[in-house]
Amino acid sequence: MVLSCVLLFNTIGSINVSATGLQVTFATNPLVVAPGTNGFIELNLKSIGGTTSSIDITADSWDPNTVIPQGNWAVDVGSLDSGESYSVIYEFKISSTASPGLYQVVFDVTGSNTIRQTAVLQVQDETILDLSSVTPTSITIGEATTLHFNITNNGAIPLHNLLFTWKDPNNLILPLGADNRVTIPSIAANNQTELPITVMASSGISPGIYPLIITIEYYDQTGTKQIVNSTVGLQISGTTTFDLVVQTSTSGSTTFSVVNTGANVASSVIVSIPPQLNYQTTGASSSSLGNLNAGDYTLATFQITSTASNTTTQFPGYNRTGTGTPYGRNFSGRNPFTNQSFGGIRGNGLLVQISYTDVFGIRQTIQKQVSLSSGSAFGSFGSSTSRTGTQNSFSRSVTGQSGSSSGSNNSLFYIAIGVVGIIVIISIIQLGRKKKLPHFSKLFKGRKE
Repeated sequence: MVLSCVLLFNTIGSINVSATGLQVTFATNPLVVAPGTNGFIELNLKSIGGTTSSIDITADSWDPNTVIPQGNWAVDVGSLDSGESYSVIYEFKISSTASPGLYQVVFDVTGSNTIRQTAVLQVQDETILDLSSVTPTSITIGEATTLHFNITNNGAIPLHNLLFTWKDPNNLILPLGADNRVTIPSIAANNQTELPITVMASSGISPGIYPLIITIEYYDQTGTKQIVNSTVGLQISGTTTFDLVVQTSTSGSTTFSVVNTGANVASSVIVSIPPQLNYQTTGASSSSLGNLNAGDYTLATFQITSTASNTTTQFPGYNRTGTGTPYGRNFSGRNPFTNQSFGGIRGNGLLVQISYTDVFGIRQTIQKQVSLSSGSAFGSFGSSTSRTGTQNSFSRSVTGQSGSSSGSNNSLFYIAIGVVGIIVIISIIQLGRKKKLPHFSKLFKGRKE
């Protein structure tokens, strides 16, 4: 407690007035000295009474194993008139093996009388506490993101009970599930710790680079509070996404509706139909749409034709291996269309490429796959859904033919029965005329028995 009071006394500037009228104050630079480094003690004299003569200053007591004087520490000041001031600089070096703590240097100031004053040196291991990294460096608007703060203690002593706080000056980046203050129990010497913090950027924030102000507080070995301030730049991005919808499709052209479903503007948007197996474009294969704000849409029109073989679509029951069951019968022969491109049956949809410049000036490219219906200009060359419908239609057609054949067979059967019945009736009538069956003969003639 006595040493702390002395330190505070010297820090704010001590005032000592002797009987001879001398005022003596000390100042240390730096306030905290690390082992192996140099420092300075500034001793200030001021005559506040009458003239003081024959003033001498000598360093009388210190720890020579810790404090190593640099230059001459015995100074002859001479005389000071009333109100006159004088400063003396004493340079010293702290031993590289010195232990942290408070060390005293006692000075004797001799004039008319001798004044003994003590300067206190604060020695502490150099503590380099760094915020070495923050990952990831960007977060997406409206999405929870866990930031990992890596804090490194490059000093030779462990640190305990560190208080980590962070703040967005705009209050648009906020913590989730906790506040912005975290206590770190300890960080060992020459070691690091990782601090995970979950944050979210408000929907009201605009994409860009925003600062996070980081403050780390702790107490050193002498009980002095140390504060480390850092500023971290965090990239706020709203991912740009697109929806692509077939608006109209005729024999002449296909029009797509391009919608910006992301959270920020997309600049210099270009829609292209890249080269692909089953489709090709006639004329321009790219269309420049300009800028699209979030939620906006525009149209892009292309002349698109199918390059898939029409022949293959006539046999939807076949597969790529050359076997199948057309018309419900087993078929084990070689398929004449083996290794053909069955784009009309199982081919992928149309591939569309969208290029744009994001809010950070970086060119981005995404790809979308669009299903083209069988009702479009491509006929049976559509999406997998439409091709399935073609197969179903074909199956219904084959089933219909089988049903017609079955219905014809049933009609012939009934006709044969009718013919046989007529023959039987005629035979009965003939027999009745010969009187072999009088009852029936009279019945058919309309007479009563």
